[in-house]
Amino acid sequence: MRIRNICIAVGMFSLTSCSKYLDKQPDDMLTMNDVWASRPQSQAYLSSIYSFIPDEAKMQNNYNLMGICDEGDFIWDAAWAGQMNIGNWNVSSGYYDKWKPFYQGIRSASVFINNIDKNDDPTLSADIRDSWKQEARALRAIYYFYLIRQYGPVVILPEQSIDVNATNEELQIPRNSFDECISYVVNELDAVLQSGKLPETFVNDKDKGRIDQRTVMGFKSRALLLAASPLWNGNSEYSGFRNADGKALVNTTYDANKWKLAADAAKALIDRMPLGLYKKVPAGSNAFDPFVSVRDVLLDRWNQEVIYCRPQMASSNAADGWERHCAPRFVNGWNGVGISQQMIDAYFMANGKKINEAGSGYSENGFSTTAGKYTKAGTFNMYADREPRFYASVIYNGADWIYKEDGKPVQTVQLYFTGNCGKQGSHDHSATGYLVCKNISPNSNLIEWTGTLRSLVMMRLAEIYLNYAEALNEYGSDQASRDEAAHYIDLIRERAGLPALDADKKVSRETLRTAIRDERRVELAFENFRAWDTRRWKIAEQTDGAPLMGMNTDAGKSLTDLAFYQRTIKERRVFKKSYYLWPIPQSEIVRNRACMQNPGW
Repeated sequence: MRIRNICIAVGMFSLTSCSKYLDKQPDDMLTMNDVWASRPQSQAYLSSIYSFIPDEAKMQNNYNLMGICDEGDFIWDAAWAGQMNIGNWNVSSGYYDKWKPFYQGIRSASVFINNIDKNDDPTLSADIRDSWKQEARALRAIYYFYLIRQYGPVVILPEQSIDVNATNEELQIPRNSFDECISYVVNELDAVLQSGKLPETFVNDKDKGRIDQRTVMGFKSRALLLAASPLWNGNSEYSGFRNADGKALVNTTYDANKWKLAADAAKALIDRMPLGLYKKVPAGSNAFDPFVSVRDVLLDRWNQEVIYCRPQMASSNAADGWERHCAPRFVNGWNGVGISQQMIDAYFMANGKKINEAGSGYSENGFSTTAGKYTKAGTFNMYADREPRFYASVIYNGADWIYKEDGKPVQTVQLYFTGNCGKQGSHDHSATGYLVCKNISPNSNLIEWTGTLRSLVMMRLAEIYLNYAEALNEYGSDQASRDEAAHYIDLIRERAGLPALDADKKVSRETLRTAIRDERRVELAFENFRAWDTRRWKIAEQTDGAPLMGMNTDAGKSLTDLAFYQRTIKERRVFKKSYYLWPIPQSEIVRNRACMQNPGW
């Protein structure tokens, strides 16, 4: 990676432009000297560094990974996920490859840090310069985290710009070990926190979307949880993962203290957010509503649970918007983001039990004879009496679409073969017989292409509760630790309208581990966590490599046609051991011969 002191493109908008904050579009060319000549131009350069943060809800082969794990499927032939799922990818495929963009972000952050003090604009105070430097420093560490999560051990670049006249041999830089990479990220984030230059959280809406202390602490929690997880903590299968000089890139000895570090990092952030999870009390009520709360935690801008977000979500964008890709055809949606049957089965019943637990009340036979709290009479019993998060996330055959236009009848989604959203009608159809409604606003009128203005939540307190519970359970060996971990799971379940965990879920590390993973799967569903979780837990060969299941979308002529409601293999998938890490692009291996390729590629 060569850092050149030449022309760069920067977006000429201010850090205070909330609506475009993370979507920099270059519209001018400045020399490097120009960038440091005035406050607005330096500010614009800092803004441009944010542009490399991936939009995790952006569809059409961007960074949404729902389709490569057991959460679901993308129907479109051009989707990279379909090729990855059948094992049709290699070092040159480029599928979801972020090696170059994340290093561009790292390089840009280093350039900013090393040069901002050259700006002597009298309106740019030393305090502001110092604050901006810490933002850039945090962003650099965050981009390294993203790289490590996707590629494993990476190359930690010199923080000073590499001389443009450096020889090719001087640019041959080997990979650092995984522990060195994590230490670098954590130390950088700690240095940012210890500087005291960033606010706890930004108060003004115009500043939200910038890196604050809570965001830094959240990424520290993520990094340490990754380091403690089975893929990287005691994984003997990486014993041969070495540089050309023989340096081991992975320490294969299990270290329980890594879980303690992860638990401490999560708890530190939890203690900074005493208001807890977002519980919404509807107008005219004196109690929070679980359904509205779990739905609107992703919709209500800047609510108390949000740690980090993109200030604006491209709700109705036809090209790559999440809402349009998920929504049914009859409201002008692309109708092709299908939830897997595995995910349907993961949601709890209204009584808090899993569908296969004794006393759950679950049935796959027939249709309901009466209406439920969230369902109509005549609903297939598989979907009756489920927890509120199910109804806030899943559109099943016979469900009503969430957008209700004044004066017009509610529209029912028909996913059977001949239905209004079925396979017979268009190539845009759910492959599994389900659609997603999580993170879609009921106020988005997609027929008119007018989505509501809202942020894209990328980190929230429920995740940190789950991080803490997982790490504490893995580190602690006594009942008190398990009870403490379960307490934070129970807080999530309470907000979701479910009872606390039964005692038998807390009797051992293994039973609580299962409960924590089950809760995480549901609470964070479709928020771009599952593909990373199955990898760091080292279970993806079993979960993501299993056949994708759904309903029989090739059958059905009515909502009550039982031919549709048959568990059906929708795709036979492949997950090789090499897939736990993305391949480093072959072009980078050719350019930097000291950088060894990932195992199995």
